Amino acid sequence: MGLAAGAGDEVLLELRAREAFSKRDYQTAGQLAKVCAEQAAAGGDQGTWWHMTFLEAECYRDMGQQQDCIAVTKRLRVHSLTAESSELMCRVLTLQSVSLQGLGELDAALADAEAAVHIGTDNRLRTEIRIEAQTALVATLAERGDNDEAWDQCRVLIKLLEASTDAQAAGKGYWAVGNVAFLRQESGHGVHYHQLAAERLSPSNDLALWAWFNRASAAMRLAAGIADAETEDCMDRAELAASIIGVTDDIRRSNNMNRAHWHFQRGEIDEAAQLLVPICEESPSMAHQTAGEANLLLSKTLRVKGDCSAALRHLKESRAYFDQSGAKDRAAQVAAEIARFPQAS
Repeated sequence: MGLAAGAGDEVLLELRAREAFSKRDYQTAGQLAKVCAEQAAAGGDQGTWWHMTFLEAECYRDMGQQQDCIAVTKRLRVHSLTAESSELMCRVLTLQSVSLQGLGELDAALADAEAAVHIGTDNRLRTEIRIEAQTALVATLAERGDNDEAWDQCRVLIKLLEASTDAQAAGKGYWAVGNVAFLRQESGHGVHYHQLAAERLSPSNDLALWAWFNRASAAMRLAAGIADAETEDCMDRAELAASIIGVTDDIRRSNNMNRAHWHFQRGEIDEAAQLLVPICEESPSMAHQTAGEANLLLSKTLRVKGDCSAALRHLKESRAYFDQSGAKDRAAQVAAEIARFPQAS
């Protein structure tokens, strides 16, 4: 990155940044994008500054550094170029919504997603931009437990997906639709839309996204009580991909939670508990929604083992984390379980 400033150098830096991003070397891509943006700003090239700063934010998102991503999107949001362009504003709001969702800040994520979708009602915007915004809205509503409203928005999303020529964007969209169907306990529709997503997402195009999809699809299938060979295949694919691209703490926890859920559904309670206990010990450093799910599953596991005192404690922790995430329906469901719990008093 020891290049002198200049138009030619900015082009080279931008190409190198985008190449690194395409190879999923997000740290290098982010560093290059930041240097390129700084040089562009010094030269008065606001367009290059904007696109390289946005790329830097995307790198933070894909590295799981959501706070850093939001810090950058906030700068982009108030920039004059963003204010002048519906498309740029829609992209910024969508990216910010996704990062806020990753942090479990669901009320703020919903506000940004709704704003992005409102902007996206302008039919002059590219279909892929509108799909990304609509997908973010569906995902946030589902995470909050607003499943009926999420399904209403899925109907809008499906129409956009049917008109899309971008396989990856369509794959993400069908993935979100399938998630909502699973959450509505419509497992047949959930499997159908996840199959449509699987047909469009390719490991050769984006291995990290493919791994994420398989990991998430396994989680949804397990939550629906589907512990079949296809579910195990999803877990195997996610773990194989993780061994290639590297394992972050979030990925490790997600893969282990799936395995724990798998063991639980097969009646292998000790194996499930061995995986869940260390995960729940990390609850303060996890997204609130994830911590809620982990503590809920551990509570069920401990209750089967006969440790009702610990089970109730983790059930209460689960409710607290769901409350913090804004997932009001999930929090209410757990509260109802607490009220019925033998030692609740």
